[in-house]
Amino acid sequence: MRNSIVILFFVAGILLGLNSNVYAQYERLPEVQSKWVFGGNFGLGFSNYGSNILISPQIGYRITPMWEAGTRLTYNYASYKSGPSKVGVSYYGGGFYSSYEIFRGLFAHVENEWLSYQPVYLGNNGLFKDDRRVVHSFFIGGGYRQYFSSVGFASITVLYNLNETFDSPYNNPLIRVGFGFGF
Repeated sequence: MRNSIVILFFVAGILLGLNSNVYAQYERLPEVQSKWVFGGNFGLGFSNYGSNILISPQIGYRITPMWEAGTRLTYNYASYKSGPSKVGVSYYGGGFYSSYEIFRGLFAHVENEWLSYQPVYLGNNGLFKDDRRVVHSFFIGGGYRQYFSSVGFASITVLYNLNETFDSPYNNPLIRVGFGFGF
């Protein structure tokens, strides 16, 4: 967990550090003509207790130059280890999102997601998978989008799951680092 926080601050520092150099260019960039936005998130995590691979592509449409709405798909493979016991599970799902740019890269974000999820527990005989279930999450939050061309950007988003339950696979806050480009 501590390494994740250090990496998050490192990435945020790079994005914000680029701001002084790239933002001056941002003012002179031509207005984005593209209505379609493609992008998403990906992630890798490895430890002595397991691994995690996340792929989450998204496609959006700019309703106005400041307001975007779209859909996101999610696939996550997670493996867990505890002693000699090892278990692997896949989570998959999708949902809809909307984001609105408030001021120069700062944006508000809402998202509604359904995820087919199979929890893993540690019992007396090692790790075991419970029954698969569909989990509904409703996220609200915001972030910062750094443009590096008239159509490409990187973003960092902090979201809170307003529907967090015992079955939720996410811990609040959920932090995403992603990318996108328009066509």
